Amino acid sequence: MDKVYSSTDDQIHILRSRGMTIADAACAKRTIDLENYYNLINGYKQPFLDSTYSGSDERYISGTKFEEIHSLYLFDRELRNLFIRYILELENNVKSVLAHDFSAKYGHENYLKIAHFDISVKRWEKMTASQKIGAISALISGLQHEIARQLSKNNPMISHYMLEYGYVPLWVLVNALSLGTIGIFYSYLKQKDQNDIGRHFLLKPEEMNSFLQVLTIYRNACAHDERLYNLKSLRNNMKPNSIRTLSLHGKLGIPVNSSNNPIYGKNDLFAIIIIFKTMLPKKSFDTFFMALKKLTDELAVRLCTIPFQSIEREMGFPPNWADISKV
Repeated sequence: MDKVYSSTDDQIHILRSRGMTIADAACAKRTIDLENYYNLINGYKQPFLDSTYSGSDERYISGTKFEEIHSLYLFDRELRNLFIRYILELENNVKSVLAHDFSAKYGHENYLKIAHFDISVKRWEKMTASQKIGAISALISGLQHEIARQLSKNNPMISHYMLEYGYVPLWVLVNALSLGTIGIFYSYLKQKDQNDIGRHFLLKPEEMNSFLQVLTIYRNACAHDERLYNLKSLRNNMKPNSIRTLSLHGKLGIPVNSSNNPIYGKNDLFAIIIIFKTMLPKKSFDTFFMALKKLTDELAVRLCTIPFQSIEREMGFPPNWADISKV
């Protein structure tokens, strides 16, 4: 059945008919006009729906106010602004360390040579030797394509090095590479090189690899203005991309499931906080944590129909999540 256009007045009527309290219809109408009904209501209504209702339409929990859904929507926007700031700080740190370490060992332009990557096939990699070399070749081709793209955009730094020296050093190119590409680059490095880079962050290669994969998913969500608070790092309905279990999970006393995996802080927003705690300088993490605590406290005050703990669970936050600032 085709979707029929509904005016804002119609949408207000529908919300009221489903049990939502809208005290100021004019204010709600302005909000919907500005924020988009689909983004606001369809994106953030779920925690407020009555799960016991069995009718053909949806029903909101008794007492649900329009302002509560809008508050959750605004909270999520502020979350994106906060998390992207510190993801970008980590991204810059990783790029800097990787470019410095690789260039010191192999030279300024040798990132385009297969010989400086690990062509051996690991037992967990489901590919042949030819496919592994093909994957590394695709990475190198992608780096060359990015150089060409930046030249077409007249990127001043890329253009300067290419015109003046005929090459672009890795420490210049990394600034134009996505976090996803950096993660792939790191994953194809030789074991010793992965160790040397990971050591800067006190991480083993398998930990660093999982961190970069999950960070990339959340970075992209922030950059594309997607819903963040209840995002899980899933790809194409396949196995979740999860960070490795760390001693930090144990220190926080996070319960485990039947597979001995912590039920919080693996492929949820709390996993990103664990990454921040592990990789960010203490001063940066403390500043981030105070800003996050302020946001959560403010939302908790604005919610009256549902407990804030239900939102915390959707975020993957254990009940004692704030203790992460002390461990």
